[in-house]
Amino acid sequence: METENRKTLKILGCLLVAGFLQTTLVHVAPDWLARWLGYIDWLMLLTVYIALQRKPLQGMLMGAVAGAIHDSLSGMPAFGVAGLAYVAAAYVTYSITALVVVDNLLVRYVAVAASSLLNTSIRLVFYVLLGLSLPVLAGGKAITANFIFSLLIHLIASTLLYILLDRIFLKDDNLRWRRTLAKRKRP
Repeated sequence: METENRKTLKILGCLLVAGFLQTTLVHVAPDWLARWLGYIDWLMLLTVYIALQRKPLQGMLMGAVAGAIHDSLSGMPAFGVAGLAYVAAAYVTYSITALVVVDNLLVRYVAVAASSLLNTSIRLVFYVLLGLSLPVLAGGKAITANFIFSLLIHLIASTLLYILLDRIFLKDDNLRWRRTLAKRKRP
């Protein structure tokens, strides 16, 4: 079974990679690819994945750190908005997993969809309240299209990303280990 220190190091490594993908890769990628990558919030998807592990404090701490990474690397003028959005996404994800104990693809999709909509909404509200220009969202009619497109791209990206993260965090091995222990405890 994996130690907590190794898991923490894996989380930090994934945070740095997700921060790079979200803030740096978009600027160096070709224009056609940058448009697609600009909609994927890798840090939010990673925060949701960690929150799906049913550890609320770890998920919300992850959201705060992910928000600080995003705001510091992206140079956005509203420092803290991303962190608030990620912490809210982690809380919503944990709330969903607390109600539904089963861990399957449908639960993951519901958590990603709810977190994506909440994340986008929080950012929109704070940017409008602070009078800042919206980084991804556009004004008027395009807001609804961006909500829908962001939701769809996050669902697709999460499917692929979570397969990779399950391998990195040895999710199947941990499940097998817990089942083995449970069988040993039975009379």
